[in-house]
Amino acid sequence: MGKITSNAAAAIGRLLKAVMVVVVVPAAVGLLLGVLGQLDQPTVSGGLVLTWLGWGFCGYVAVHLLLYRPEPVFRFSHRLFSTVAVWLFGGQVASTEGGAPSGNGKGGKSSGKARKGGGAAEGSTLVAFSPYVVPLYTILVCVAAWLLRQAGVDRALVDGPAAALVGVTAAFHWVMTADDLQRQRDRWHLETYLLALGLVFLLTLLIGVAALPLAVPEFSALDALAAGFEATRALYQGIVQTLFF
Repeated sequence: MGKITSNAAAAIGRLLKAVMVVVVVPAAVGLLLGVLGQLDQPTVSGGLVLTWLGWGFCGYVAVHLLLYRPEPVFRFSHRLFSTVAVWLFGGQVASTEGGAPSGNGKGGKSSGKARKGGGAAEGSTLVAFSPYVVPLYTILVCVAAWLLRQAGVDRALVDGPAAALVGVTAAFHWVMTADDLQRQRDRWHLETYLLALGLVFLLTLLIGVAALPLAVPEFSALDALAAGFEATRALYQGIVQTLFF
């Protein structure tokens, strides 16, 4: 009887995660569309912010695929925010090197507490995924651009390169995160994996929206959120009409 109850609870949990995927993915796509719409504006450096950002994004992806994957840089930011997460929430953070909890001294061997469909080994899902949602280098680029403008550097020398570096660092964070989660794919059910990707993308994007005005003064975070909400509403409406009408 207990096994039947456990199986039913697991099935309900998987169904709820699948529903959350359907909710989260359109929200992430809608917010992205809202942000891109707000970036379609000229820079003092010449060209559009979106163009500079797009070149930076595509440039990093090309380097990542063809030449070099800067994993040590990613590991540094991940360990930094893993430490912060442990301090804030307690517990342990699943290592990004082999799927074992950090600090267990067993290399790539995962703990017996890890189960397919679960989150972190020996730690909460919140603690395990929190380091993935902070785009450290994107934030640093935005802060650096703001400091350069405050120091009196000509905006023509700052705005375009800053937008390109935002694209580079955003691509770096998302691609490296996707690579890292893919290595742990065999520990999760499909809906758990897709939900993790969707939440990481959505939360990272929200943090990026908050930081972008430092690099792009004309960018309005509130307008981007409003446009993202409208795009998300349209996506939800389209999904409902497709499924039920």
